[in-house]
Amino acid sequence: MSAALALTAHPYPLIRGGGLFLLFLGLGFLLSWLFRKNWLPFVIGGFATGLTASGLSALLPSLGSPSFAHIAGLAGAIVLEMGLIYLVISRYRDAGERTLILAILVVVGLHFLPMGLAHGPLIFLLGIVATINAFIGLKVARDVPMQVFGVVDALLKIGFGAVMLFVYPALTFT
Repeated sequence: MSAALALTAHPYPLIRGGGLFLLFLGLGFLLSWLFRKNWLPFVIGGFATGLTASGLSALLPSLGSPSFAHIAGLAGAIVLEMGLIYLVISRYRDAGERTLILAILVVVGLHFLPMGLAHGPLIFLLGIVATINAFIGLKVARDVPMQVFGVVDALLKIGFGAVMLFVYPALTFT
């Protein structure tokens, strides 16, 4: 890497792609919470569009090359999420929709913590806030409709995604 690139490279060059993914996924989730009768196409559409947009973010001006740690953080977080969702579904499949969905949202929030290695402190912070939101719905505010926590989760993803895409601050953990 040249000295000039080393000085201008972003500490988390995948941040904009992650922001695009969060924006579209959050929008899909928001629509799925608002239109519960037809929720599945919105979730699938948000995920597919987010994944495609994230890949196409490579066409944006480069913020630098991702390191092995960035890629490992991203891949590890996704594998962790898949494993934990499998465990949650296995454990809570008969516990009712509210418990199952909010437990899955806890896992989704938790998977953003190691994803901080790939996208930086903003997604780590999203993980903390999203996990707390889902945990409150699961254990504390049981009288509040589940949809409230789902909409808050979706808006968090949209908000953090927008900042990651458009501002992409060069925040670090140090």
